[in-house]
Amino acid sequence: MNAAKICPGLRALLLSVSLVVAPSLQAAPPAPPVPAVLTPGQAAFMQAETRRIEENFIQKVMSITGATHAQVVRAIPAKGRLTDRLARIYSFLERDLNAPLTDEQQALIYAADGERKQALKDLPAQAAAK
Repeated sequence: MNAAKICPGLRALLLSVSLVVAPSLQAAPPAPPVPAVLTPGQAAFMQAETRRIEENFIQKVMSITGATHAQVVRAIPAKGRLTDRLARIYSFLERDLNAPLTDEQQALIYAADGERKQALKDLPAQAAAK
């Protein structure tokens, strides 16, 4: 048996739902954002700000742990390295300092890394506005 013959109201309901849902299903997915082309001045701004943001992170870790600049720089994995950044920083600093980091120190380093990530995320928009 055909369901539309049994209940004519059901057919109207299905038709109205398909008219509401179908356009949203057929809509194309949003296009990925096009990377902005930066002027040489904007690119230089981004490089300088990136260095400043990274150096600010290093200074915060130094003040939290009492480590030297060289120890913190050694603890940070190279860019593109497939490793957990914070776990590596924690383990290298603990090894270099010959003492485990406290939970508070780890939380402060975690927060400083979050600030660093947010600043780096906001940087392209700042550069484009320059």
